[in-house]
Order: sequence, then structure tokens, then C-alpha cells
Amino acid sequence: MSRYVVIGAGAVGSAVAAGFSDAGIPVVLVSRGRTYQAIRERGLRYTHNGRTRTLDVDVVPGPDTLTLTPDDVLVLAVKTQDVAAALAEWAWRPVVSGGQTVGAAADLPIVLLQNGLEAERAALRYFDKVLGAITLTGARHVVTGEIHVANSPLAGQIIVGPYPSGVHGRGSALAATAESVVADLSVGGWLSQSVPDIERWLAWKTWISSTFAVGVLRGTDAELDELTDLVRDEARRVLIAAGHEFADPSAEVTYDANLAAIAPESGYGKGQQSTWQSFERGVGSEVDHLNGEIVAIARRHGLDAPFNAALQHVLGRSADAGEGPRVHLVDEVLARAAAPGATRAMTIGAP
Repeated sequence: MSRYVVIGAGAVGSAVAAGFSDAGIPVVLVSRGRTYQAIRERGLRYTHNGRTRTLDVDVVPGPDTLTLTPDDVLVLAVKTQDVAAALAEWAWRPVVSGGQTVGAAADLPIVLLQNGLEAERAALRYFDKVLGAITLTGARHVVTGEIHVANSPLAGQIIVGPYPSGVHGRGSALAATAESVVADLSVGGWLSQSVPDIERWLAWKTWISSTFAVGVLRGTDAELDELTDLVRDEARRVLIAAGHEFADPSAEVTYDANLAAIAPESGYGKGQQSTWQSFERGVGSEVDHLNGEIVAIARRHGLDAPFNAALQHVLGRSADAGEGPRVHLVDEVLARAAAPGATRAMTIGAP
């Protein structure tokens, strides 16, 4: 049986580790600082389906305190802005069997659980066995060492596939590894499936994730909805113009997604996705890798993305100043998008 080394004890990483632990699947959670201390001293506080429990999950502060084996699977669950440093830290750690070093972590499979398009690209610099994934869950980590999952009865959805798409076909060793990971995730309380075209799913999730940053702003419901539509439509046009194709979860998932719906009584509020949580906890921002990804693609293809660029600019400066959510107004983003040099109406193909 594989052991899963979950690197990053935020909302998603901790929820995945909790599911494996409950299912009796070997798992080690890697954390740092106050979160590591909290979990080590009092366990992982995990709330799901209206029940709060304290889980005794194995937790370590980093790779120096863990001996990797050939049966391990790495699960990278840090935020996208922390991926490069985490990959460099882990890639060349020794893998040991029978007391002898038999390879490096870069030889092991690695599952990427980030939003955006950067993590998988970065992982290929080090790892040969890269599994891209998208995660759909209302998991929250606002209080150190405490995770709340709003989905019910299952913890959410994780779709996994070999990266890059088309290189590792069905029946390949990496596709078999994806199937094994999916089987373990399913036992661990997640809706999960493997797909041969994970890049379509990553593009779809990047499109959806481009709107997460809007929840950090302050405005009326109508103002927030308007900006959400503008950012989302712009992101879709840019991604399509750059040649990306989108998966269609409503037609392509192989399970009943209602088994992991957000429970009405969970308290999970509108706009409380991962970007909002990072601002709430003061731990950095993924905006540069979500809205910034759209902006980068637009610039490479000679396109305009004024709303994503304006959102990135306003919240980039906010994160740099250490500000929390609801400090800046929707109007600030709209005003910057309409400033001289910004193009409000994009003329590339319709969604």
C-alpha cells in the first residue's frame, strides 16, 4: 500500500490527509510554523458533516524529519505561489530502501493540488511522474490547525490525470498510478476519477478560479456579481484565444456530484474560497497565479485583459501591505480597468 506524503497543511491538504487517516491509508502531513505546532500538540481539528473531531494525524515539519521510501506518493498541497520553493526543497531528498539510498524524491509520483496552470509546468523541471489534479471543495482553514469542510456527505471532488496530457496514454504506468490514487481518494471520502486529458480540466478550473479574488473586495452583491461576470468572461475569452479547451464537468464526471454538495447549514459563505482565506489569515496571495495567469497569457498573445489586470494590481498591492479582505472596493478595480491604456471591450472570439 502506498503512503501519501501530503505537503501543506492548509484546507485542502489537511482534508485529504484526514480522509486518508480515517480510511486507514498511511499518510504523513507536512506542515510548518504555528500550524505544525498546533497539530503536533493537540491534533488536527476536523469538522465535517456537523461533527468536530480531533484526529491524530502523523505530522512532520519538513523533509529533514522524514525518510522517504519507494512506495511513497507525494501530494503537493501548498498554494501556487509556494510551489517553486516546495519542489526545490523536496525533489532531491533521498529515497531509502533496506537502509540504502535507492533514488531521490524526484523519482516518486507527485500529485499537484493547486489552482492555475503553473504547478504542473514547474513540477516537470524535477519530476517525471507528474499527476495534475483539480479540487472542488468548500474546505476552510481560517483558525490555525482547524479545518472545516462544508461539503456533505463526502468531502469534495478531486479529478486526477497524467501531465502533460497525451504523453502518458491509457494503460501507461502513470495512468495506472492515477487510477490507484483515485481509488485511495475514493476510499478516503472523496468523489474522484482519473482522466486522460487533465489539461482541459486545469484550464476549466483556472477559468473558474479567476473569480475567487473578487470575494476579497468590498461592494454590494450587485457590484460583486457584475465584476465576477466581467472577470470570468474575460478569462474565458483569453484562454480560448490562446488555444485552451475546457472540460465540461456536468457531462464528463462519472459520479453523482450531489454526493459532495455544499451543505446549506455548513456556514460556508459566498466568496470564501482559497483566495479570501489567504487574505483572512494574512499568509500571502495566489492572485498573481490566477488572475496573473490570465494576464500573462493575454500579454503573450497580444490581447487585453483589463479586468483581470486591474484585480491583480489592486489585490497585489493589498497583499504586499498585509491587508485583510474587504479593504478595497469593487469600484477601485473598475476604475483602474477603465483608465487610459486599459481596454474594456475585448474583441476576440465569443465564449
